[in-house]
Amino acid sequence: MHEMGLVQNIFDIVLKTAEQNGIAKVLRINIRAGQMRAIVPEQLQFCFEILSKESPIVEGAELAVETLPVKGKCKSCMHEFTVEDYHFVCPECEHEDIDVLQGMELLVSNIEVA
Repeated sequence: MHEMGLVQNIFDIVLKTAEQNGIAKVLRINIRAGQMRAIVPEQLQFCFEILSKESPIVEGAELAVETLPVKGKCKSCMHEFTVEDYHFVCPECEHEDIDVLQGMELLVSNIEVA
């Protein structure tokens, strides 16, 4: 379950940010996760609930996950498109040499505080 490691990294970022900014209580953590990260939201939430009990700053906070679709750009015709079902073929020219533009991210987009 790689979600526990991901949540630990998220906590490290949030707690460091809270310390640097004098934040006493985090209400919500918003993250953006690319579809190719293969995150199971239920497992991420489960791990979040376990780890949040270890810090009064984060305990009781909400975790919100925005899943970002996979987007690609054809190296042949430069067409940008959303990749469906991990089918990395340009819908315009059917070329298979594709740059992934989006879909591997894992970002803390913002933190809502009291």
